[in-house]
Amino acid sequence: MYHSHKQEQDMKKIFSCLLLSALLLPVFTSCDKDSEGLTKITTYAIIDLTDGDVVTTPIGQPFTDPGFVAMQGTEDVSANVTVSGNVNTNKCGFYTLKYNVINDDGFPASATRTVVVVDPNNFASAYLASCAYGTRSYRNLHIMITDNGDGTYDIDDMAGGLYCQGRYPGYEAYGYDFWYDETLKLEGNTISLASGEMGDGSNWYWGEPLDVLDGTYDPTTGTITYKAAFSGNPADAIQVTLTK
Repeated sequence: MYHSHKQEQDMKKIFSCLLLSALLLPVFTSCDKDSEGLTKITTYAIIDLTDGDVVTTPIGQPFTDPGFVAMQGTEDVSANVTVSGNVNTNKCGFYTLKYNVINDDGFPASATRTVVVVDPNNFASAYLASCAYGTRSYRNLHIMITDNGDGTYDIDDMAGGLYCQGRYPGYEAYGYDFWYDETLKLEGNTISLASGEMGDGSNWYWGEPLDVLDGTYDPTTGTITYKAAFSGNPADAIQVTLTK
């Protein structure tokens, strides 16, 4: 029988389709068989920290964990949560507690809380910082002020954590230092640089010195506010608020 060129092309297409179908059929059948009984839905646990993931506690007083609730779907699995970490209430600072739970299928869930031990009666303390510069702003950053015992105080970052914790967190591990440590003095409720001059900006990152403008301390609320001004320019300043 004679077949035209078009008919031969059509037959080749049909044959190719049939051959492809024959090759794929065992694959699909095999997949269905192999996956039988393997599909399963798991419900992950969720840990909700009472009072949030940052809390403060006064120095010298026992710390009581505010608590937590862990739910796996509609089931309360709080009793299965383990808590790790320690809080030294005899020393101002920042402490981490981690909460862990594993669901019925072995999948873990966790949550982390920062406990800030503060001294409510002294200028030297651990503080939570809020800072803003231009369009950038950060909150709950960690700042320490320590008493030098000579009427001056060291602050570990006068920029309020803007760069070392807000913009470039974790870079210390690679040898970069974005902290602007400085020495302050407190006269009445007014804060200024202990040297009376702007910081020298000797840190490799800080090309310009910083000055403290409008620095005040409210002993009633334990709040510090000031402007960390580049080259003393109020229009080019980091707005910093430290709270206990």
